[in-house]
Amino acid sequence: MAHRITIKQRRSRTVVSGATDPASTCLAGAMGRELAPTGTSAALQRIPARPDVSDIDVAIVLRLRRGSVEHLRVAEAVTVLGESSAVKMIAELLQADSNAVRRVLAHLAGAGILDGCRFRNREAGALLLRGMRVDQRRRLHRRAAELLYDHGAPVSEVAEHLVRAGGSRCSWASVVLRAAAETALVLDQLSRALDFLELSYRTTTDSRDRAEIASTLAAIEWRVNPSTTTRNFARLHAALRGGAASVPALREAVRYLLWYGRVDDVRTALIVLDRNSSIAVTDEYAFQRVWIGYIYPELAGDGKIDAAAESEQIGGEVSAYRLAKGLLAAMSADGAGESTVTAAHRILSRHRLDASTVEILTTALEGLIHADKLDAAAAWCSALLAEASARSSPTWQAIFAGLNAEIALRQGRLDDVSQHAVLALNQVPAENLGIVIARPLACHVRALTASGRFDEARAQLARDVPLGLFDSRQVLLYLNARGHLALATGHVADALVDFQLCGALMRHWNLDLSGLLAWRNDVAQVYLAVGDLPRARAYAQRHLDLLGDPERHGSGGESLRLIAATADPADRVVLLHRAEAIARRGEDRLELARVLGDLGRAYGLLGQESRSRSLRRSAMRLARYCGAEVLYRQLTGDPAAEPPSPPADAAAAGLLTAAEQRVAELAARGLRNRDIAGELAITTSTVEQHLTRVYRKLKVRRRGELRFILSTRC
Repeated sequence: MAHRITIKQRRSRTVVSGATDPASTCLAGAMGRELAPTGTSAALQRIPARPDVSDIDVAIVLRLRRGSVEHLRVAEAVTVLGESSAVKMIAELLQADSNAVRRVLAHLAGAGILDGCRFRNREAGALLLRGMRVDQRRRLHRRAAELLYDHGAPVSEVAEHLVRAGGSRCSWASVVLRAAAETALVLDQLSRALDFLELSYRTTTDSRDRAEIASTLAAIEWRVNPSTTTRNFARLHAALRGGAASVPALREAVRYLLWYGRVDDVRTALIVLDRNSSIAVTDEYAFQRVWIGYIYPELAGDGKIDAAAESEQIGGEVSAYRLAKGLLAAMSADGAGESTVTAAHRILSRHRLDASTVEILTTALEGLIHADKLDAAAAWCSALLAEASARSSPTWQAIFAGLNAEIALRQGRLDDVSQHAVLALNQVPAENLGIVIARPLACHVRALTASGRFDEARAQLARDVPLGLFDSRQVLLYLNARGHLALATGHVADALVDFQLCGALMRHWNLDLSGLLAWRNDVAQVYLAVGDLPRARAYAQRHLDLLGDPERHGSGGESLRLIAATADPADRVVLLHRAEAIARRGEDRLELARVLGDLGRAYGLLGQESRSRSLRRSAMRLARYCGAEVLYRQLTGDPAAEPPSPPADAAAAGLLTAAEQRVAELAARGLRNRDIAGELAITTSTVEQHLTRVYRKLKVRRRGELRFILSTRC
């Protein structure tokens, strides 16, 4: 309103005269009397404080619209300005005289509509605002944003008006919107932050700024539902491909591309980042680079860890990123000791969960898991899971619920495993979990297998997983779970292939670590199942040799238990008592149940029935506590609980004969069939027959795969 506001006396008329206005009639009924004229404020009537609210709202808006233009415009300005409403601001917004505005406000207050510069009934103000013409409302909000910016109002308040105005041509608008989004993110107001950033993206012309905004938008969406089909992920991906992404945008892009297994795109981004001297020396990027190589070993490149040098960093007063980098070094060297545990606790106790700390916090949790400090890991993980839930981040919940599932699995708490795994799998659509799906899925399959729910386990393995998973260390958990299901259902050949593939990948990636996965113990179980005791003993013993001390890790006790199964009853008891001592010091109740069950059977073979029954009863109680129904039924002597007997030719179905082994090794070295025949003094036809059986048993198609699989030999 460009003209000067004046207050004109008009003939008074009541709201309900003639009862022609239904809203007014309703209002009068609620009051119990007709409205009286107000004297000098002829256009307005006195409104009581506490009658029916909805009727009052309608009546107020009707009276304002039927009254003078001056009253209506001031009321609209009050509504638009909201908490910033004041005489001076209203006058500037309407380009009117302050004294005139003050007189109108006094009349509106006298009528009971306003209380100072606020509506007595907030809903009436909102109703008035919705009834304005869209272009007029946007123009007022745009003008309000400019005024508030000039007066130094908080950026969040200015940004709200910019959003309601649909944008502004002012040069400062984009900066204000991004600053307001940062404030909203600190308060976990994700929808509000998305609105601010979306408008900033639309009003910004600089391609690098747009790429940074797109990366932040993708980060917010990732917290809620990490999908590759969103508009913002497409924007970020396009900026990356077009070379328009800035360094901060590239770093954010790498995180999400890794989540989805887009390894080739990550390589492209890393080439640019590694050449950028401004970030190459920062602790944050140094950690991110090593973390990338930790998750995707093929991407280690310059991020390969100098374990000796980095492990020294975890004892001093250094940044959280350097501490986390040192943790990765210790885990990669299989050297998780007290310093590792101390560093993990320092990170977890000093840093709040947010988008910039998710990776270092998960690294700290994995450090505790690697060091077998499972109770501590469970406590921290549950706290982070609760925080993720309170801060409305389903993606973070999925991450920490998956870690909780792995912790529970290592402790033998199968019911808790399934609970945490299902929580992780249901937080966001499974197809949007990326490679992270492997951990909860694998843990769920392991728990279902141990519970005897084989059909459900198979159904879980039928889920689609991203192709990029097979470039990630997460695939080890997946293959391990698939192998255990195959072993439990009598498919020993399939189990052996999965376990040996785990070993081949771990060796290929220089990750042959006891704290990560004891794949040799798994292979030993397969050989025990088919009665090949020498090979079973050799694999379990090799794991012990690599550990150095069986008490160093819980898997050492498992190796002793497996070796005991190949020994005579007297030696078996000695080995099992050593395994029992390790299991009791550890936190895996299910492994303790297995040891006690085997110990009970061993004493039974020695004729000590009383001791045997006592140990078996203890094992049964533990198995029932853990939810391990298969083990429980085996301990009770239920024949149906025993895994299906391997076929008579089980050894031939999955294990190579000596002749096949010799042919396979020569073929893996690249020799032609004719050369192999000459080397072994057999016919070419015999070589072909041996190779056909080798390919079928090991489930490979070419000699390159054969060389890879054969690298797992003990």
